[in-house]
Amino acid sequence: MGIGRDGAQDQVDEWLARIAPGQSVVDIGGIGEFSTNERCSWARRNGATRVAMADLEPFAHPLWQHWRTETARLGVTGVEEFEQVNLDDPALPELIGQWDVVHSTGILYHVPNPVHTLLNLRRTVKRWLIVNTVVLPPVIENRAGRLRLPDCAVALFAALRGQERAVIGEHYRARFGMDIEALAPTRQEGAVMPYMREGAPSYYPYWWIFTAHAFEALLETLEMKVRERWTWEEHAHFVLLEKA
Repeated sequence: MGIGRDGAQDQVDEWLARIAPGQSVVDIGGIGEFSTNERCSWARRNGATRVAMADLEPFAHPLWQHWRTETARLGVTGVEEFEQVNLDDPALPELIGQWDVVHSTGILYHVPNPVHTLLNLRRTVKRWLIVNTVVLPPVIENRAGRLRLPDCAVALFAALRGQERAVIGEHYRARFGMDIEALAPTRQEGAVMPYMREGAPSYYPYWWIFTAHAFEALLETLEMKVRERWTWEEHAHFVLLEKA
């Protein structure tokens, strides 16, 4: 994945190739992890008439510098930029406007109040929204034990303790090489990504984890119709939504 690809590399690319032509497209949060999952260049390549990148970080941040260097090197042009865009800001639609297609992935599991964030994000959407979150399969079994989740399950990462934490921790370690203590610390002191910073919730740790069913039910409850879905490695659940 990344800037300048010349072919669809996943299901999200295929969705955009179908819905982006002749439309306005904004990617919110796409400069993260050195633009690994950005979609602006792909939307532009597939005929989007207006394209923008928006992100929480200020323009002086190295991730923006990387984005600009790589887009220039690969000849990706005409992409608007919006800095310091917080999905929870009530003024979000005034800051970036409304777009035919909104892509925002890799973010929802980092927000403290996903219902508020989704409703605010929905206000920027004219028709199509592509989002994702991390999910857990209904049954996890490994050397730490066995855990079964009901379809309606939504779990607070910070509350994971005992065998539940051990099983989920082993799941992340064995499949993805991730340390659950880094993603969801049990203690604030010395945490890589603490839940609170300067008296306010942080947007860096993992806050909530859903089953795919619970996530889609939430989206439908918020009047967004799930038209298509794709799950990567039973871990990242992507949905193509149409605003009701």
